[in-house]
Amino acid sequence: MSVRIITDSTSDITPKEAYELGISIAPLKVIFGETEYRDNIDITNEEFYEKLAASKDLPTTTQPAVSDYISLYESAKEDEIVVITISSKLSGTMQSATIAAESVPGKKIYIVDSETATLSLNILVRRAIQLRDQGLSGIEIAVKLDEEKKDIVLLASVDTLSYLQKGGRVSKTAAIAGGLLGIKPIITIRDGAIEVIGKERGNAKAYKFIRDTGLGLGTPDFERPCALGFTAKDANMEVLREVMGKEFCYDGMAVDSIGAAIGTHVGPNAAAITYFRKR
Repeated sequence: MSVRIITDSTSDITPKEAYELGISIAPLKVIFGETEYRDNIDITNEEFYEKLAASKDLPTTTQPAVSDYISLYESAKEDEIVVITISSKLSGTMQSATIAAESVPGKKIYIVDSETATLSLNILVRRAIQLRDQGLSGIEIAVKLDEEKKDIVLLASVDTLSYLQKGGRVSKTAAIAGGLLGIKPIITIRDGAIEVIGKERGNAKAYKFIRDTGLGLGTPDFERPCALGFTAKDANMEVLREVMGKEFCYDGMAVDSIGAAIGTHVGPNAAAITYFRKR
């Protein structure tokens, strides 16, 4: 039995990677003024961050249309479809996917709320690919993902909380507390929502905080996917890798650019690590 895996562009899996992996992507849209771009299709990550830096107003993002999902469902030739979406607490994307599934009778469609976003959604999708390639059915993959998503750790340092505050993802009080010069807020996604868990002065101390927090939460299970990521430029990646050490980072570990849909809310110069913790 064949399985088609569908996710959305907040996974930061590029169209080229999606083709190579045999999966499909429903793009979110990012809107600057009156101009709308499909994430990672009409605008590259580099172009997005250039526009973000030059824009007086924060761009907005919108979930994929129901029709986008219907088109993906109808074009899938596989027996079953597994849809893995950004957290339903962060976007209406899962709602679009669900409404679309009700409009396509005769298709076996299983929808998984990842309860996360960006790199963590990325590694959950890659875990789904592992399970697909092991021969699991669609329902078996969906059940496993619902169980294993609880193992995912995402820890990130951001330059400022102002983008998250403007987008309504954190409170104004939290944004002010993290807005002092040189202070790097550390965030995670917990129970599907963004949470500020600490702040440190400078990148090195922020990354040490991430490492110490990771040690408390559990170290990576390298049998399952893991990744490092950044917004705008990868200048901080080597420092993050060095501080995290071999216990968290191995040679050749994936390093991904975080795109427009998430970059709108976290801004440039964020650095993140995500993994499945050992059981």
